[in-house]
Amino acid sequence: MEYVNYEDSGVNINEANKMVESIKDKLKENAGMYGAVFPIKNIVGEYKEPVLVMSTDGVGTKMILLEKKKRWDIAAQDLAAMVLNDIVCVGAKPLFFLDYYATGKLNSEDGSEFLNNLVKVLESVNCKLIGGETAELPGLLINGRVDVAGFGVGVVEKEEMLGKHKVCEGDIIIGLKSNGIHSNGFSLVRKLLEMGKLKFTEDLIAPTKLVVNQTLAVSKYIKSAAHITGGGIVENVPRVIPDGLTANIKFTWEIPEVFKEILNTGVLLKEAFRVFNMGIGMVYILDERNFDTVRDILKTFGEDVILLGKVTLGNEKIKISF
Repeated sequence: MEYVNYEDSGVNINEANKMVESIKDKLKENAGMYGAVFPIKNIVGEYKEPVLVMSTDGVGTKMILLEKKKRWDIAAQDLAAMVLNDIVCVGAKPLFFLDYYATGKLNSEDGSEFLNNLVKVLESVNCKLIGGETAELPGLLINGRVDVAGFGVGVVEKEEMLGKHKVCEGDIIIGLKSNGIHSNGFSLVRKLLEMGKLKFTEDLIAPTKLVVNQTLAVSKYIKSAAHITGGGIVENVPRVIPDGLTANIKFTWEIPEVFKEILNTGVLLKEAFRVFNMGIGMVYILDERNFDTVRDILKTFGEDVILLGKVTLGNEKIKISF
């Protein structure tokens, strides 16, 4: 009789164990547990009416390029930013994070590099990696392909939550610059690469800017925030605009070179605004009287504020003047 083991099927348990071992000291009391633990005493007492804010996301098809270039550091920052930038849009302070790392053929060195970079990025915004899952899925993820996802939880005082309920006519709209494409629109980017219309450069895969600390620093002076991800400004800003009001935005800012190159391939400007962030990574809406305060705080983070427009009466949630 010919004996067959798990490794013959394409799954190597030892590789998974090596990967987890590399961050075991960071997980502390959660290492080896079936469920991750986060003591609620960390938040009880600090808040009168705490609200937990949750988000989950991935890096999308950008992972195909990052895996090819072995840029696990960028993958880690992309994942943290895609999840945590959403959480702070509600004004919540990130508490903890769980990751999901899936591959067709596990390489513990690659996985360990990803996890250790993820821990480092999360520590920069005082968020803990408390657990996750490593899955080796031969047959499902072909050619050893890798995909990652994350789940984060934050907390905010209920009365301090940001959102469209606070936005009024006359408020101003400002933006923070992006690092470039971030983590959305890569199906189109890869298509342009395959067609030979776009040339690969490191700028194409620049990491998603993490704006957690910046947003928390100005949260008491702004009313709402929009993380500009899939759908660009066109689809994300309307999510924080109440009915009966319009975000009037005038396109006057200088876009990063990477978007100029994409436009030169034949992608129309209006289409690009529906797919990419077009140089704006985060949008804040605030009372004009708070502008100087917000600008000065953001300057301490090295951020240059871009004045995008104003909130006016209207039935369309957004109007962009090109």
